[in-house]
Amino acid sequence: MSNSRPSVNFFREILGQIQVLIYLKTALQVGRLAHAYLFLGPEGVGKASTARALAAALNCESLREDGDACGRCPSCRRLAAGTHPDYLEIFPTSEGRQPQIKIERIRDLRRLTAYPPLGGGWRVVLIKPAEALNDAAANALLKTLEEPPEQNLLVLTAGVEDNLFPTVVSRCQKLAFTPLPLPLIRDELARRGAEPAQAGLLAALSGGSLARALALNYDEMVEKRRQVLADLEQLADGNTAPLLDWAQRLAKQAGEAEAFLGLAALWHRDLILLGQGAPAELLANRDCLPEMEAACRRQRPGVWFRRFAAIAAAQRHLRANLNPELTLDFLGLHLRGGPTP
Repeated sequence: MSNSRPSVNFFREILGQIQVLIYLKTALQVGRLAHAYLFLGPEGVGKASTARALAAALNCESLREDGDACGRCPSCRRLAAGTHPDYLEIFPTSEGRQPQIKIERIRDLRRLTAYPPLGGGWRVVLIKPAEALNDAAANALLKTLEEPPEQNLLVLTAGVEDNLFPTVVSRCQKLAFTPLPLPLIRDELARRGAEPAQAGLLAALSGGSLARALALNYDEMVEKRRQVLADLEQLADGNTAPLLDWAQRLAKQAGEAEAFLGLAALWHRDLILLGQGAPAELLANRDCLPEMEAACRRQRPGVWFRRFAAIAAAQRHLRANLNPELTLDFLGLHLRGGPTP
């Protein structure tokens, strides 16, 4: 399976986000587009792709009946090739500890938008992610948002609006992008050559993001799962010293606690589903079916429900920035002395 994701340039190539696409196509057809949009939602669900598709439709010389760009005219070909003079992307620079979009980039944008689009159509500018705008850049952008130049459209992307200046948010039309349904991600991975077991596990770990699913390495995830199951088995022995060592080790490794909890949650979710008679096709760990069937024979479903609830609570605590080691200590105490996975 190829992990590279080809560039998406047209509405018809975007997975999911049906409501957003209907809204934009309708606004385009009736001439009611806003001068600036704020696309909100998790990474890898199509926000930047939708900005490119909108730019293609706005500048297409032979728009299709469904409101999408034709893909064949000179404007569409230039956009697909990444050479369209009126589609620009502003990303943060990698200078310093935290990448930022600096005021110089926004000043360049203001100078550019003082002139009409080179192709005579629309200039579309994608600012991604808007959270990277430093204070000076955000204030400079406000002037453009307050006095939008004709035939210029700005698209800002962000995870949540809470991380942005309220004045920036208030001057944009907000559109919410949702996580992609897991079957949709699973099918797309299969289309790219993934085996059913690979597609099922990677989709389940993706959090609804196709980009994340494509970035995951199946073999690495299988090895991480093997370690997670070994840790769960050790925790079930009930000894305190290994439990504390486990929590300390995991808490010191950036991202490892989150990865452990994600894989452990999926394992227990599958045990619950299997115990309720769910078909193997619904399981993320379908390649481990014999081991899960044996685990289900050893314990009643209530045990897996309690363990799953403890893991889910630990995930919430980590997202709330509570102490990782303390969170894992408490989780280990909930899991100790229980059944082996």
